[in-house]
Amino acid sequence: MEVGNVFIYITVILSSFTSLVHSLRISNKTYIEIQGKACFRRMNGTHQIGCSSETKGNVGILYHITGDNDTEWLLKKGPNKPYIVLLNSLQFKLDFNETLTPFPPEGFSPDSSCPNDRYGLYHEDKNYGNCQNTEVDILIQDCYEKYNKPLPDGSVREYPLCAVQLKDTMSGAKDAKTCYRRTQVPTNLNPDTYLAAARLDSFSMFENIYPSADNHVTGIVGLLAAAEALSKYKDDIINNNDTRDILFAFFQGEAFDYIGSSRTVYDMQRNVFPMVEETGKSTLHLVNFSHISHFVEVNQLGYRDDGKVWLHTDPLSQNNTQTSQEIDKMIQLIKNVANNMSLGIGENSKSQPLPPASVQRFLRKDKIPAVVFSDHQHSYTNKYYNSRFDIAKAIEANTNDSNIITEQAKNLTRISTMLARTLYTLSTGRDAPQDMTSSESIVNDLLFCYLISRQCEMFRRVLDDTDNKNLDESSLPYPFYVSVTSTNNQVTYLTKRLLSYFIGDRVNNTKANCKQSGNNKVNQYMWMQGEKNTTTDKRQGFCSRSTAVYTLAQSPLFDQDDYNWNIDEYSAWTESSWQTDSIQMRIFLVPSKHLEVALLCSGLALLLISLVAAYFINLKASILFSINSSQTT
Repeated sequence: MEVGNVFIYITVILSSFTSLVHSLRISNKTYIEIQGKACFRRMNGTHQIGCSSETKGNVGILYHITGDNDTEWLLKKGPNKPYIVLLNSLQFKLDFNETLTPFPPEGFSPDSSCPNDRYGLYHEDKNYGNCQNTEVDILIQDCYEKYNKPLPDGSVREYPLCAVQLKDTMSGAKDAKTCYRRTQVPTNLNPDTYLAAARLDSFSMFENIYPSADNHVTGIVGLLAAAEALSKYKDDIINNNDTRDILFAFFQGEAFDYIGSSRTVYDMQRNVFPMVEETGKSTLHLVNFSHISHFVEVNQLGYRDDGKVWLHTDPLSQNNTQTSQEIDKMIQLIKNVANNMSLGIGENSKSQPLPPASVQRFLRKDKIPAVVFSDHQHSYTNKYYNSRFDIAKAIEANTNDSNIITEQAKNLTRISTMLARTLYTLSTGRDAPQDMTSSESIVNDLLFCYLISRQCEMFRRVLDDTDNKNLDESSLPYPFYVSVTSTNNQVTYLTKRLLSYFIGDRVNNTKANCKQSGNNKVNQYMWMQGEKNTTTDKRQGFCSRSTAVYTLAQSPLFDQDDYNWNIDEYSAWTESSWQTDSIQMRIFLVPSKHLEVALLCSGLALLLISLVAAYFINLKASILFSINSSQTT
């Protein structure tokens, strides 16, 4: 008996182990994992947008919509609910079931028709508010078309059907106020400073899909190229006793109700911008509103309405005589510089409000003379602003070879040259040298770096040896999304280094000594690989010293425990969180209900037969497993 029992136990254990091994193999054969980009949730003070799923994912029969007939069949005839709908990315819009087209010629953007209006200068203004006047082949072929696609006569396919398990679990409260509460744990600057600004981030509903070629890359490149042109005459500017300072600013979080610019204004009012003064340490000069005399913002520049760059000003500021006069002087100067270059400039009516721009947050506090450069006269010429369709190809900046100068690079070079000459004259009071020009090759390479591939010359120049190795991990461009509370990403890091490369000083420090001293927080030191030697094909590294620094780009709302969530003073965006296994999609075949019932009944019958057999075997165990006495002695 003992030998027989041992044999039975060992058989059970081995059988269980074998079943486990086979179950893993069956799982791999049952499911096909699909890779893709996740859509996540965001919350502001009153609402939430975005995507999420049940904790364990949602399961449904895959249905591919390609036109109006498919939508009608799904809504009226489809019997195998629930369905998971597969859409072309171009069809992903609110009214997809009403108007389905292969390409949205009327434009597309997930953002509102007047971005950031609620937190801008003209919110609730009756005259100017709301911008007045102004791995898919597998899913389709191997899943949908093979198993699910209705027959030509419109009738339903027979089982098995191909189903999808879609998991996109996002954890987030109903609004930003609730989300924030649940995540909490109980030297003097020249008083006449010109602020030259551009925005750094973009808006998109999906993870790591943030091209924004025109929406802000053209502005970033235009301002950086202007800084590069000015750097050639840096000594002329510094050695002029009457020079006014130029403060370059790149704001993050602007797509989410002006987070970066709002924070800058907030810190200026508290006299802690760009950094808090520390006893016994040298810090950068504090900047507040008394220092900012004029504001120049570089907005969208890729699509030029009527072939011109358009100048926008604030009609409310025109009510102040002195401010109005300073604005007129700036516009006249810009026109003179542009005319000397034969560059088309358009001036909007003084009664037309500003387009969505970072300067609006500054003008809510003080009427600073401000001009916004943009590519549109009234409404956006960019029909794909803040969307995944705002790509390099759309602005004629796509190329596989960074040495080929694109049309967009040529146009941006002229605009950035005009911007550089304007800033030079504003700063020094003298006419800019006629040979002050932005580099066409640098503009072209910057567009290539930001929009086409991170493996580009300008990025390699400004990074050190270690960071350069990271560029080789992928050829894709870096995403521009920065989240609603984070101030830094790869684009922020690289833009700071590019600005330091253009306007900083090259010092003789070794790589080991290229760092900030303990008590001196004025200068930032960065080791860069530098240009490639055409003879040796090697780079000669150098130490760059500049005053380019990071500042916090987080909504001031989160610094105030008693903030009134019902007012529209500061951005109130929050974002869902997710685990590493929260995002998943896989497909598998679903049998018919009849087959499922048949299998269940067969299993139950087999179970009953096994129980009966086990009962009789146990009843006759002494006979079936008898051992001869001769074997036991």
